[in-house]
Amino acid sequence: MDYAYRSIFLFIFLFSCSKQDLEQYKIPEEVILARVGSEVVTIQDFIRRSEYTIRPGYCRQDNYIHKKIILNSLIGEKLTAIEQEKENVKVSDENLDSYFKGRKEQAMRQLFYATEFHSKVAVPEKEMKGAFKLAGRKVKVQFLNLPDKDIVNKIKKLDSQEVPLDSIYNILWGGKAPIREISWFDRDNEYIHDAIFNEKIAKGEMLGPFETEDNTFILMKVLGWTDEIKITESERELLWGDVRERVVEKKAKKNYLSWVKDLMQNKEMNLNPDIFYDYAEKAADYFFKMDSVKKNMLNQVLWDDHEFESNTFILEKDINEDAVVLDYDGVPWTVKELNRQLRSHPLVFRKRKMKRSEFPQQLRLAIADLIRDTEITKRCYDEGYDRHWSVDLNADMWRSSSSSKKYLSSIRLKNKQITSQDQWLEFMNPKMDSLQNVYSDQIEINIDAFEKIKLTSTDMMVIQRGVPYPILVPSFPILTSDNKLDYGKRVD
Repeated sequence: MDYAYRSIFLFIFLFSCSKQDLEQYKIPEEVILARVGSEVVTIQDFIRRSEYTIRPGYCRQDNYIHKKIILNSLIGEKLTAIEQEKENVKVSDENLDSYFKGRKEQAMRQLFYATEFHSKVAVPEKEMKGAFKLAGRKVKVQFLNLPDKDIVNKIKKLDSQEVPLDSIYNILWGGKAPIREISWFDRDNEYIHDAIFNEKIAKGEMLGPFETEDNTFILMKVLGWTDEIKITESERELLWGDVRERVVEKKAKKNYLSWVKDLMQNKEMNLNPDIFYDYAEKAADYFFKMDSVKKNMLNQVLWDDHEFESNTFILEKDINEDAVVLDYDGVPWTVKELNRQLRSHPLVFRKRKMKRSEFPQQLRLAIADLIRDTEITKRCYDEGYDRHWSVDLNADMWRSSSSSKKYLSSIRLKNKQITSQDQWLEFMNPKMDSLQNVYSDQIEINIDAFEKIKLTSTDMMVIQRGVPYPILVPSFPILTSDNKLDYGKRVD
């Protein structure tokens, strides 16, 4: 399965656990790779920080020397974070605290989904065999994206009269109707996927209309398909696992969306038109600005990980913060309250590319999704997901990374003559050796677990779509190229 598809399931891999695990808030010893004082590096931390970010060239391979450099770097990040806190440099920042709160709550929602929905899906063998049979299929279709059902009905009538789709498209827009090849693993609308991937479709069949999030309608004509057959047993086993993962995720998502619908039933969001459209106009100005302008308004430590996209904005100037922008379930939300919410939950737009004229509608949907997530988060707090060890460790990872970056930034400011990575490592290696010696009696390493870890050498930057914080893990810490593990205590 390719990495683009695998990234959809990374949060399930990260937060998967049983209900019994949820009741045990202590970190299981078997997941711990290293302890650094009160801080912990897990086996999964090691793998994700190595494989889901771009590693530097000096530790990019899967060999023992490079693995030791990676471990030294992750332990070094914890040590420099501890040093930052010891220096009593002011790190409390409202935006940063809100960011960490948002990070934690996103992890809570993902753990909730993994525990309550994904882990509970059962797939009948017959269904698996049917999906496996179609999993190698790629279907070629012509399609039209139409504004309303009247035009849909007219085109379907012309199609029934055997008028070619290219001719219809040429009359409406000029040229030929677009063609697309869709594979079984493509993440199209569920209804489109179900319509295309079944054994009853026929060449020349018109499928649809399928309504989109833009309130437009898609018609598709099946031009044909190909089926890729896996020959070797290992290929078939790999495909079977990929298919099961896709089927389970699809069922889990369906059950989850049904639960969310029940959760939000009878809840209302009413916009105050005058204030909302004024807010939307100013937000659009911000949204469509160049990224370089936006970056100057945010904490640089977060930009180091490209964490924020164009959906991150807080409007405080040229707008009345006490004006009520909406009413949710009988409670007024002022602009100030909306801003407070956005500090820990940046807007997630359903459309990443849009025209300015579409912005108010997409903003409305993004705010509705924000409110939905606040309700899910409340349920997570009620059920104790905020106290689960994996949620706490995820939050600790981001805090440590942030504190370490602050510590290293202060060093760079004092040593501006350092201009290259090689110079930086030459400067930092002895400093990291010194810190390792100072904290040696507070460091424990599970060497047996470490030696069993296997890594890939593929450069990869993994993100999640449809969440406030899309970057899965902080960037790899450039701290040391030392490959010696001559400090700390070895534990089994």
